[in-house]
Amino acid sequence: MSLELVREFEGEMKEFGVGHTPLKRARKLENHLGIRRLHLKLEGENPSGTHKDRMALLLALDARMKGKDTLAAVTCGNYGAALAYVCAKLDMNCQIYIPSEFAAMRNEDIRNMGGNIVIAEGDYEAALKACVKDICANSWYDANPGGTNKDLSFYSYSLIARETGQDLDRQPDWVSVPFGNGTALAGIWQGFRALSMKPRMLAYSNNNSAVRGLVSKSRDPIAVPNLSITEINEPLSGNFLLDARDGMDAVLESNGTAFEIDDQELIKASKLLSDEEGLNVLPASAGAVAAISRLESRDHIFVAVLTGRAHTHLMADLA
Repeated sequence: MSLELVREFEGEMKEFGVGHTPLKRARKLENHLGIRRLHLKLEGENPSGTHKDRMALLLALDARMKGKDTLAAVTCGNYGAALAYVCAKLDMNCQIYIPSEFAAMRNEDIRNMGGNIVIAEGDYEAALKACVKDICANSWYDANPGGTNKDLSFYSYSLIARETGQDLDRQPDWVSVPFGNGTALAGIWQGFRALSMKPRMLAYSNNNSAVRGLVSKSRDPIAVPNLSITEINEPLSGNFLLDARDGMDAVLESNGTAFEIDDQELIKASKLLSDEEGLNVLPASAGAVAAISRLESRDHIFVAVLTGRAHTHLMADLA
């Protein structure tokens, strides 16, 4: 990654309102859960409502630097909205592949922001194959996690760690992050290591092969039989994960741990955040707090990375 790209990315983050998200002390939740100290990293304050704006912006800038005007990626929704938002701002195009098996709650947002949706038959893996085939045929930029640009993806999320470390002015003891593909988890871990910090990484998910592997004390993903993907766990679930190894390594290298958290517990955590802190957070993101509550010892400084707020339309920012 060139220094020129890094400088452009960090400059454009301010212009786009991406990153530099709040780190909120959650005193009411501390009391409710019996936690010594809890901070919430509010990634839902990014323009499209999730942390994925960071990755979308860096990859779009890299694509433009390489002379490409169209990005393509597979998503269950949030990443597609982030790409559509960024590409609209940069006057670029994006091809968003949605697996037909997914509920895809953000299709309207993607279309309204100018993204072109391609419904790909089958699951995430099948959609990725269709996407990559079209990328090669059309010389588009591959904006998928786990691909040729994975190091850029990790770097974009490493800034979550940098911002957190700077705001806390010390190393947190535990950092709770949803697993998903493993991309954000790996990037945040890399960011802390770059700061010479080594918090323990706490991963969680639902119907996810990497987390199933971690909770089973395996160093490799273990496929979840009869995988159940719902509207609640879509951002977290899958047996085919693009950055599974990197995400698992983050947990293992940090001496962290992982939990499987079902839909009902995710919903309960979302309601708890609303009741105690007045925050409207996606259940899949609220699981970061539920995971912390699972730990036996709570006499630590915790950071819960809340990766997304509840879905809203954000077209005003494009006006």
